[in-house]
Amino acid sequence: MIGKLYYIILKFIRSSKIITLLIWGIKIDKFLHNTFWDLTTLVLKKELNDIKFKKKYLDMGCGQFAILGQFFKKINISSDVTSVDIYEKFVENSINNSELNKTNIKIKKSNLFSNIDEKFDLISFNPPYVPSSQKKYELEFPNIRYSEHEGLKTTHDFLIESKNYLMNDGEILLGINTFYVSQTHCNKLISETGYRVEKITKMKFNTSIVFRLKSLRY
Repeated sequence: MIGKLYYIILKFIRSSKIITLLIWGIKIDKFLHNTFWDLTTLVLKKELNDIKFKKKYLDMGCGQFAILGQFFKKINISSDVTSVDIYEKFVENSINNSELNKTNIKIKKSNLFSNIDEKFDLISFNPPYVPSSQKKYELEFPNIRYSEHEGLKTTHDFLIESKNYLMNDGEILLGINTFYVSQTHCNKLISETGYRVEKITKMKFNTSIVFRLKSLRY
């Protein structure tokens, strides 16, 4: 009963325009699905607050509002922010929402780094981490949720490619929900792809965590 009530309250909070404005400072107008952000995005927000001195930020997999990119621009007005997503509809809606909020960030379509040609001192990613084997129904935008190889294929590809787009001493913020993927599996993947964990950020009543990573090159 408590678990069901928690889910209902959480779903309401994540689909509320008013609560989103209070938490993120972002106005919501048009939307493509009625979940505006998730628990992993919330932990990423907490970590972005702690490293807002970064100047060049890439918001990978920005979703339908580029909410992390817009939030970062609001707390660091001098930053150079780029937000990307694989879905054209998300990109178009994010551009419209950025104009609504007057954040003036760069937003474009990219499948991971396929359309990226510059380097950043901070890259964040909230990847799809639900194993494809757990897929119960088809979604209009499946890449926001499901990934092959126990939910870690997209994360693996991201970590392999990302080192080529980091400035010297640049950092990665990687969000994962441990309800679907164990922290142990994530630690193993991080090590295998040439990164070290600098910090792990958590929140109460939240199964998501954020790894703050640096490449072993530096």
